[in-house]
Amino acid sequence: MRLLLKRRYSPRNTLGALHLGPRKLCLIREAPKDCFDPSRNCLEEGCYELEPDHDERIGWFIRVGNSGRLIPKTAPYLPGKFEICPVTKFREDGTPLFTRLAFLKLMDFLTPYWERQEVVELQIVSSPIPYQLESCLSPSYC
Repeated sequence: MRLLLKRRYSPRNTLGALHLGPRKLCLIREAPKDCFDPSRNCLEEGCYELEPDHDERIGWFIRVGNSGRLIPKTAPYLPGKFEICPVTKFREDGTPLFTRLAFLKLMDFLTPYWERQEVVELQIVSSPIPYQLESCLSPSYC
């Protein structure tokens, strides 16, 4: 099964929505693209395998490929490097709401697939940056 994360970049964070086919599972909040903040950045576009994992310090999370993780993170804490944080909705001021609920619902949705030993993948696609910072430009080799 393959989930699709459609996201858009901004200088403070990266926002998106997680889909399975036409169904939206939850909203997503990530760190900004590395050209905005090299100290904490989001995962690159691509396809990653998702697997449940547990850590004594942070509890349950979903491992995204080799370096990322999908975890609940409430305001005022910001997503860290390669962290994807599910959100139920946002307030008008941009504060995320019900992050733990969104994560638990996502875990409940994905657990039967993992129990059947199915591979669960996440494909990340991004809309282009509407304005270009010099650091966001990719070198052209033409």
